Amino acid sequence: MSQREWLISLGLIWCACLFLISTVTIADPDLWGHTLYGIRALEADVLVEHTDPFCYTEPGAIWINHEWFTEDSFGWLWLRFGNTGLWLWRNFWLLMIMIPGWLALRSQRASLAGGLLLLVYTAFCLSQFVVFVRPQLVTFGCFAWTLLLLRGYLADPRRKAIWYLPVLMLFWSNSHGGFLAGVGVQGLVVCWMGWKTTQGMYRSADFWRLAFVIAFAWAVTLINPYGVGLHQMLWDHLVTKQIVREWQPLWEARQALLYYIPFLLIGLAFFGSRKWEWIDLLLILVVAYQALSHIRHVALLAIAVLILLPAPLSEGLHKLLPRLHQRWAGPQRTGLRMLLVGGLLLGIYGLSVHTIVKLWQQQVAPWQIGVETQSRAPGMPVAAIEVLQQADLQGNILTDYGWAQYVIWQTFPESRIAFDGRYRTVYSAQLEQELVEFQQLNADSTGPTPLLDNYPTEILLLPAGQAVQGYLKQRTDWKQVYADAQSTIWLKDLPRFQPIISRARQELLPVPEIPLWILFPGDPPRQKPGEASLQTGRST
Repeated sequence: MSQREWLISLGLIWCACLFLISTVTIADPDLWGHTLYGIRALEADVLVEHTDPFCYTEPGAIWINHEWFTEDSFGWLWLRFGNTGLWLWRNFWLLMIMIPGWLALRSQRASLAGGLLLLVYTAFCLSQFVVFVRPQLVTFGCFAWTLLLLRGYLADPRRKAIWYLPVLMLFWSNSHGGFLAGVGVQGLVVCWMGWKTTQGMYRSADFWRLAFVIAFAWAVTLINPYGVGLHQMLWDHLVTKQIVREWQPLWEARQALLYYIPFLLIGLAFFGSRKWEWIDLLLILVVAYQALSHIRHVALLAIAVLILLPAPLSEGLHKLLPRLHQRWAGPQRTGLRMLLVGGLLLGIYGLSVHTIVKLWQQQVAPWQIGVETQSRAPGMPVAAIEVLQQADLQGNILTDYGWAQYVIWQTFPESRIAFDGRYRTVYSAQLEQELVEFQQLNADSTGPTPLLDNYPTEILLLPAGQAVQGYLKQRTDWKQVYADAQSTIWLKDLPRFQPIISRARQELLPVPEIPLWILFPGDPPRQKPGEASLQTGRST
């Protein structure tokens, strides 16, 4: 196969994969918070807010915001360019993931089959994670570049690009807490190179250069608004079990088979080839362990496979299918190879366009950010928020953690929330456990519960399918006033809520008509003249 054919074929597939992962954008449950926190910091002319203003359960709690620079960027982009600004930010980081992948394929001289498999798999796996606008994308991009820089230096210590590592880490450590992944792989690589230096594989000068660069890169991570406190919070967050689904072990949650494919590719690469170094195996094992421990790190494993294993995976495919390789490798098979690539392109673009058209029919253009309105997170309770706003219901709101930052955006400062997706960056482990206990209540549960009885909770906005609804029906001090297929609203039996509670005894508040998809920030439609007011029951 000629170099020209290789470049054209894989280049076209690379572009198709980038198109696949960049054209559909859905609002992440935390996007409202990320954008709002950035806007508030810009308006207050500060880098970060050091105490939390949004919750009633632990008011004034210390807030260590490990994503402050990304959030300031979100706020600036959204104020000036709206959804398109956030969409462009997301797509920039997709490029920062895919470009190192392309460079790795070229430098390791991946076969056409190996390159196609890696690009297509990586795109489909990452599509599950990058469909959202979220700070974690910074970690994906910086992780890819870190692996590329380190692996390139090990292959040729004369490369000067390693000096970009401290700059990368300074940016990364102020944009997302995932920079600890970079710290880990850098430590592993410098230890491995030190060991190999004692065996004469590298010169001492090359090892000490890398050690200095990495020490410098680690030191600059302390240049952040919190100093070493940022590291302490992140390590505590990493080693304790989280209630978020994507922080659960891979084997504890039902997952698409797509998430397990990296492990098959790893087996093919290491058992079917010898074109790998022990450092590749060590890095892959560390990242694979993290992927097994936390679902969200499957994306890092897919990136590591793309950067580290093009050569061994290509050889593994060759050995696995030698006859097929022999028949398709010659110049006389160029037409068939182009037909295969063309079919793959049609499949990728066809799937992409199908998804684009489906959302565009719901008025969500490819450069916009869609908000789904009828399911649990990432779906948002737009109808319930409209009910709260029309009925002028304000107070301390306990809601699902996946909805909480949307609720903050829509109701703050008139209302405050109990707990949200910032978790240990703000809230104590005790409060987190109390939330878990509340979510586990059911019709058989009895007695008080901390979130309802030890805190001044006044309004509940909960997913309709939660078992806790059965517990609430037994409580005489809580009254249900609204229900739809997605959510319910309960009010504490307080004097100021009596007009709404009295009306709801006869009939629950009406369900507004909300489209299945709307655009970020998902503001409820304004009440039209002639519609019934939820507050008075009369026409407005």
